Amino acid sequence: MDRIYLTGISGFAFHGVYENERQEGQKFVVDLVAEVDLYPAGISDELKDSVDYSKIAIAAHEELVGEPCNLIEAVAERIATRVLKDFESVQSIKVKLHKPDAPVGLALSDIAVEIERRR
Repeated sequence: MDRIYLTGISGFAFHGVYENERQEGQKFVVDLVAEVDLYPAGISDELKDSVDYSKIAIAAHEELVGEPCNLIEAVAERIATRVLKDFESVQSIKVKLHKPDAPVGLALSDIAVEIERRR
């Protein structure tokens, strides 16, 4: 299966288990890998034979900045579910959700979860 990579979709949201996260919000970043059969599009050079990755990015961003969740695991699941529901040609989706400013009490560059869902 072929892959489309969407890297660095960012948004400001209010996910987290701590009250200050829910009140102040923070930046989140999502990377996606969508498995799609790109052969027909490669032959025809027509978008109708592929998947519109701008629409995938918009859908992921809407879920990213949408209703707050306690856990980034839940946000990742929402994104994966939406992509598989809205884009029939996507056979699997890998979602890596970064929370670079997670309040863990020490300096680190990133915390992330990664899930993969298939049809």
